[in-house]
Amino acid sequence: MKIVIFQPMLKKYRLDFFEQLNQTLVANNHELRVVVGTPWKEERERNDTAVVDTGYYFFEESYWLFKNKIHILKNVLKHIFWADIIITEQANKHLHNYFLLLLSYLNIRPFAYWGHGMNRQIDPNSFRERFKRYLAIRPDWWFAYTESVCEYLTNIGFDKNRISVLNNSINTLRFKQSINSLTSQDILTFKDNHKIGYNTKIGLFCGSLHQDKDIHFLLESAVYIHQTIPDFLLLIGGSGFHKELVESYTKKYDFIIYLGRLDGHKKNLAFLCADVFLIPCMVGLGIIDAFTTGLPLITTKQNTHSPEIDYLKPNYNGIITDYSLQAYAEAVISVLNSNTLLEFLKSNALSSSNLYTIENMVKNFVTGLDKFIADKYPLSS
Repeated sequence: MKIVIFQPMLKKYRLDFFEQLNQTLVANNHELRVVVGTPWKEERERNDTAVVDTGYYFFEESYWLFKNKIHILKNVLKHIFWADIIITEQANKHLHNYFLLLLSYLNIRPFAYWGHGMNRQIDPNSFRERFKRYLAIRPDWWFAYTESVCEYLTNIGFDKNRISVLNNSINTLRFKQSINSLTSQDILTFKDNHKIGYNTKIGLFCGSLHQDKDIHFLLESAVYIHQTIPDFLLLIGGSGFHKELVESYTKKYDFIIYLGRLDGHKKNLAFLCADVFLIPCMVGLGIIDAFTTGLPLITTKQNTHSPEIDYLKPNYNGIITDYSLQAYAEAVISVLNSNTLLEFLKSNALSSSNLYTIENMVKNFVTGLDKFIADKYPLSS
């Protein structure tokens, strides 16, 4: 079978997934094309997209119109008519998705969505989201990021038998290997460089400093925690809208340290030094990094979390509190003040990381793809 996957841009964290997926599909006598568009200016500036010279990637020019609300992908038709099976990101903005809906309706080409099912950061009753719900039940198949996406799709009328749950992930093996390569001297040097005491209890935030993360809540919670635990310290890694806010707190409080954007060796050391992972709002794939290094995640009850919040099992591999500064800070205090509880959560976080790997994601994808092909092309199965 000839399979096309459309991506508006190629995120660096997806490279390993597509590499392993292509290897598996080739071994099963399939042919893959990952057709990738070009990011808009702000996306390019984030420096988290890639261009690679690999045979199964096809890079096409994108046109982003009306403040990036409309995406036109050049040469899209030649890839659609080459394919037997098409998989595309679920988003209202992609014009090629509407053509795929038409071809599916006419039984010319089957296609599947993959993604979140809904935008959790906007009003569910907005026109955009109601229109997205209308379109969400019209593909031939669904590759849902997590189990809660599957439940949502089933609740709005999509056949559960045509949904494959991927358990969205990143390359945890590489992260584990880089973590395991560090020495105790590496850790001591990192702590010395940042004037961190040996017995300091460390919370880590690593992610984009944008508004949905509620960085002010995080910073104020650190102040609250430090009042009870004087040797508590918050490390913050990332960049974005609230960078100046974070820097203003670091000038005022010496127990808040801003590390800037975290990558590579610096990121590895920050995660290895921490005791808990603190993301009060909008948890996403960062939970995978936390579990990979045995860090329990502490967050709050929010409708804006990405689907990966499904991986958090309260009081097993992390904690979820009410959206209250006091409730959140006191939960962190309780965990840090109890070695028994902290070690229990850490152990379970680490074991949870074995469930949410890129290898398992590829396996789930291929299993779903086989079912999709059998459903649409029964004679070829």
